[in-house]
Amino acid sequence: MYAEILILGQLLSGPKHGYEIKKNIQKDLGEEFEINNNLLYPALRRFLEMGAISKEVVKSDGKPERHVYLMTDVGEEIFNDMIRDFPGKLAASQMEFLVRVALFDRLEPDMRQEILHKRQEVLEERLHFFRHIENTHSESPFVIEVIRFQRSQVEHELAWIVNLEHA
Repeated sequence: MYAEILILGQLLSGPKHGYEIKKNIQKDLGEEFEINNNLLYPALRRFLEMGAISKEVVKSDGKPERHVYLMTDVGEEIFNDMIRDFPGKLAASQMEFLVRVALFDRLEPDMRQEILHKRQEVLEERLHFFRHIENTHSESPFVIEVIRFQRSQVEHELAWIVNLEHA
């Protein structure tokens, strides 16, 4: 779902063509958030069918036609619903979480807190799991190193969430 949120989020600031949407996402959030054409254009078609966006065909002399997409009022409602929809399954996905954090300026403080708490719950469960494995398995020192590394990542993210709660 995060890709659809990113696509619609790009159209909040004004009309854009597909390539521009794709490049702006990468520029804003980094290459980890790359949206490939096989994801972008089917999503744009679905949004057109839903009435979330409209499309204008722009002709230029000597150049191929450009399809420029514009957000509709329906699209803005859909976007707002999508960033607020954050069940436990989505909270387990780092990408889903990071996209919502990137859009915190579009959310009310209580909704931000709810998202942070849901992610925190998922991370606490992972931390418990990693600690359990560290204490009960010692077959390979390299397996333990991987578990420790993952645990430290979770601990770091939990500390970051605490900072976000007070921001």
